[in-house]
This record gives sequence, C-alpha cells and structure tokens, in this order.
Amino acid sequence: ASIIARGLRPAALEILDRATIQAVEASVYRAGYPEDAEAVLLVELEGLPQALEEATAEVRDACLNSSSIDFEEADDEAARERLWRGRKGAFGAMGRIASDLYVLDAVVPRTRLAEAITGIQKIGHKHGVHLSNVFHAGDGNLHPNISFDAADPEQRQRVLAAGDEILRLCVGLGGTLSGEHGIGIEKQDHMPLIFSDEQLESQRLLRKAVDTQGLANPGKILPTGRSCVEAGFRGAGHQQRTERVLGPMPKEKGVPPEGDTP
Repeated sequence: ASIIARGLRPAALEILDRATIQAVEASVYRAGYPEDAEAVLLVELEGLPQALEEATAEVRDACLNSSSIDFEEADDEAARERLWRGRKGAFGAMGRIASDLYVLDAVVPRTRLAEAITGIQKIGHKHGVHLSNVFHAGDGNLHPNISFDAADPEQRQRVLAAGDEILRLCVGLGGTLSGEHGIGIEKQDHMPLIFSDEQLESQRLLRKAVDTQGLANPGKILPTGRSCVEAGFRGAGHQQRTERVLGPMPKEKGVPPEGDTP
C-alpha cells in the first residue's frame, strides 16, 4: 500500500509467503529467496531509464521503511529471470507438499491485505490445513492455496470448511469472491454473500433472455438451490460420474477443482 500511496504504478506487485518461499527453495524453481523471511515482495517497474531509476529509489525507500529485512535489485535479465522463476514455479513447487491443491481466488481492497492474510492464517490453523499464500498484491487478488489429499474424505471436508471461511472473511473485508477465475460451480452457493435475492433473480432472467434453451454452460455461476455443490467429472474410459467438488478422484489426482493456474 505504501508503494501505491507514493503514486507508483508497478507493472507487477507479487507476494509469496514463508510457506511458499520454503516450497520454492526446496524445488527446482529455487530462486534464492530468503527462507527466514515472512514474505517476499516482487516489484517490477517499466519505463525510461531516468524514470526507472527514480521509481526504483522510491520503491527501495518504501520497502526499507516498512520493516523489510533486505532489498535486492535485478541489475540484468538473468537476475530478473531468477527472481521471477520462483514466482512462476510456485504452484509447481507446492506439488511436492501434497498430491492435490485447492486454489482460492478472492479479492480484498489493498488497504485490507494485512488483515486478510492474518485472518487466512488463523483459519488455516483452526482447520489444520496446510496453507500457502501467493498473490497479486497490486490489485488485492488473493490466491490462498491449500495442499491436501483428495482421496481422504476427512481432509476434503476440512479444506471445504476452510475455503468457505476464507471467502466469507474476504467479503467481510469489503472484497468479493473472485478476481480472475470466475464463480463456476465451486463458489455459486456463496453468491448470496455479495448479491441480494432480487439481484440474483435479475441475473437469472437476463441469462434466460440470452440463452433461452439453457445451453451456455448450464448449472454454473448462479445458485441452484441444491444442498451440495456438485460437479461432473469424466473418468477413465470416459465414464461419466458426478462428484462433489474436491470429490474422490483416485484416477485423476492432482487437478485443482478450478484448473486454477494463477
């Protein structure tokens, strides 16, 4: 927030928390991040040389005056690629932790990021799940990642409960359910958190007006009134089966429910 408050508009502003850093540094995506840090902030600037020099000085000052333990500037393309390698490989690195990864996509105002991360960590501890945070700090788009085993029903229930609380937390902080990847099936029962019954009905009527036969991605986005969120998966031999989101997928493990690759 202090960087934005200085009038700077970085091309990218990304944060990786300690759990993500440790996963990255133990993987082939190792980027040299400080493993004793609570988080790493990646800032990318663009512009003409003089403007870049001035903006970099502003970012350095903002960071070092906000309890940062160090500041590293990439002085060539190789250094830049090294720093970004860890961020781009973060989700692959998390695959070492567990067989499956549940990725959320909520958004909060930038000014509420610290509260959101603190709250998310508390929720993770409460439900006993392994949480890693890597997200787009520039627009408040959070991607809490829960590593788990989808073949374990008890783990799935804890993951779903934690995910539900995280979404409610973010909405309560003035945010919304999705910043990039949409509502789909997983979050449709949370739509009443941000829309009234009248607003949801208006959306249903609009959808019906433009899709009179219900052929355009049916059963997605708007709440269905069913007691559980269900999704169709195709297994080996193309046999159709219906399962809960995060449902047992013994022959298709490792695929996040949203196919999310933030």
